[in-house]
Amino acid sequence: MPENEDASRVRKAFIPSVWRAFYEETGVPAAVKSGGNLYVTGHTGESDGGVFPADVEAQMRGTFRNIELTLAEAGLDWQDVVALNSYHVGFREQVPVLLAIAAEFLEEPFPAWTAVGVTELIDPEAVIEISCVAVVPASC
Repeated sequence: MPENEDASRVRKAFIPSVWRAFYEETGVPAAVKSGGNLYVTGHTGESDGGVFPADVEAQMRGTFRNIELTLAEAGLDWQDVVALNSYHVGFREQVPVLLAIAAEFLEEPFPAWTAVGVTELIDPEAVIEISCVAVVPASC
């Protein structure tokens, strides 16, 4: 980094292979590292082939797995996540399943979490989208 460049302004994009087609179409990376944080773009629960399962539970689990792939691309995992924002079509019906699936991925201390019901998401087949912020250890 040049001597006069502010380290807090240096950004690095992460684009896992499963995100590549979306990135090429939109220019939106899966995550951006800036300063000591990784900002993860909203992820949905499609499979590697871009197919959304009809089953809400499968979509939710896929969403968490897709975020896990992006975190790994940046050398991080769920323990580094400090904040989640989730958006749900049909939120109230999803809550019990959502909490059960989240428990498969998240451990104490749990991240701060804001969950919001919405009428639609970017893909009409998506019923959940999650973004998050992770703290990047100094070693990364």
